This record gives sequence, structure tokens and C-alpha cells, in this order.
Amino acid sequence: MKLLHRYTKDGLNLLGCYWGNQKKETCVVFTHGMFDNLLENTFVHILGENLSKNGYGFIFGHNRGYGVINNIIKKDPRTKKTSEEIIGSTFENFGESIYDIELWIEEARKLGYSKIILAGHSFGCLKNLYYISKKKPYWIEGFIFISIPDSVGLINRSGMFEKMFLEADKNIGNGRAKKILAKKMLGVFPICSQTLLNLKKGGITDIFPLVENPKEFGIFEKIKKPILMILGEKDSVIVNSPEKDFKILKEKAINCPDFTGIVIKDGTHRYIKKENELSKVVNEWVKSKF
Repeated sequence: MKLLHRYTKDGLNLLGCYWGNQKKETCVVFTHGMFDNLLENTFVHILGENLSKNGYGFIFGHNRGYGVINNIIKKDPRTKKTSEEIIGSTFENFGESIYDIELWIEEARKLGYSKIILAGHSFGCLKNLYYISKKKPYWIEGFIFISIPDSVGLINRSGMFEKMFLEADKNIGNGRAKKILAKKMLGVFPICSQTLLNLKKGGITDIFPLVENPKEFGIFEKIKKPILMILGEKDSVIVNSPEKDFKILKEKAINCPDFTGIVIKDGTHRYIKKENELSKVVNEWVKSKF
């Protein structure tokens, strides 16, 4: 495993980890979820090692939403002067995630890989969907969605965030978009006003509407490459049941030539103690398709 320090096109210095191989043909590029990072992800190391052993590359690239609050080095793309910026999941702008995903895809291509599989976990899956909706990357050969959430739908259905949205609206109206809200996300993580409003109905992250299940399913139904979708049996993002969710999504993937849905028994959202099972599913799918 090799550490990579790279700059995005808008100047952020991000850390990536690369598990390489000799074949240099297919690489899985992985986008992590909210509040996640390399050190505390329990399955990514096993996944990377096994993919590498099987002849595939694997890049786990931090995005600007890694961890909770981080002080990230920034280099002005024009003047090359360096500074620091406080970001992390608490303060991130979802739309800027395009730069992060683009960075690691380009890194895989620079390393010599001709085939890219774009993978994501949790909120990272939404970032990948947003990326392909804006960039339409024809060179991506397949997609892996691990525990993809309808974050907006689940938040709206819970009815627990109405006061937080009102507080965020008030803060933004008072010119305090980065003010951290009084209540924590999921009862654990701090989040600022502008970041929370990304999760409002009709907002920028409202791109995987499984709860509402409308007739048209946005960018997901336009994917024309093979899809692997994984859920833990006890996953917190399940809307109906794993089986029913997969049935709906397979019907919505109207342009996908090959949809595979796999449930990991007793798996939770973070796949703790199920890392080997998750790795096995991904490796077998990649080997069978690429």
C-alpha cells in the first residue's frame, strides 16, 4: 500500500492510498462517506489488499468531507501560494466533491489503468452519482454502490430535522452559513448550516429518491454500465427491506445491462466484523465482469 498526497483542481491537498498490481488494467476508485477516513474504516484495507492480490488496482481517496473537522492545506491554482482551510464533513460543500472524485480517477489513469470502476460507500455513493450526472464519464466501466442512502428521503421521513432546517435557514439569512447547529447530526456529529441544507428536499443531494420512489429516478436510471449494489442485512439505509429495495432499484436501472444486488447477512452500515464477506463479494463481482 502506498500513500498519495495530491492536489485537487481547486487546490486542496488530499490523501489517497493505493494498492497496486503488475497488470495495470483495471482499478477500483473508492469514494468514502460522511465523517469517514482511512484510519477508521474497518473494511477498506482488506478490500484493497484482496483486489491487489487478484490483479486489480484500488485507490481509496479522501474527499473534502473526510473526518469531522479538518485543517486541510490549500494551494492557490494560480499563484501557487499555500494556506489552510477548515473543512471536513461539518463544513463541506457537496457540489465541490466533483473535484475530489475527478482527482482520484485521473490518478488511476496516470498510473496506467485503462479501465476504471467507480465505487462508493454510504454518502460517497451520492457523490459518485452527482459526479456522473455532471461529468458523464464514458470511460467508467462499472459502478459499485455499498450501502447507498436516500439521505434526503430518510431525513424527510423521520420528521426529526425540521427544527434543524429552520435554524439553518435563519443562520444563513443572518449571513452565518458556517455556523454549527445546536443539535448534532445523528446525535453525534456537528454540522454547519449550509451543509445541512444540502440535505433538504429538492436540494443538491436529493438524487437517489428511493423513499419517494417516483416514476423517473434521475441519474441512476441513466447508468449504462454494470452495477453492483451491496446492503448489510441490518443496514440503517434500508428503506423497505433489502429484497424490496433491490427489486425497485433493478426496475429503475432501465439502461443498466447487468444489475447485481447482494445482501450481507448480519451486516451493518459499516460492515464491522463483516469486512471479509464484503471484500469477497466485491472481488468476485469484479473478477466475473472485468
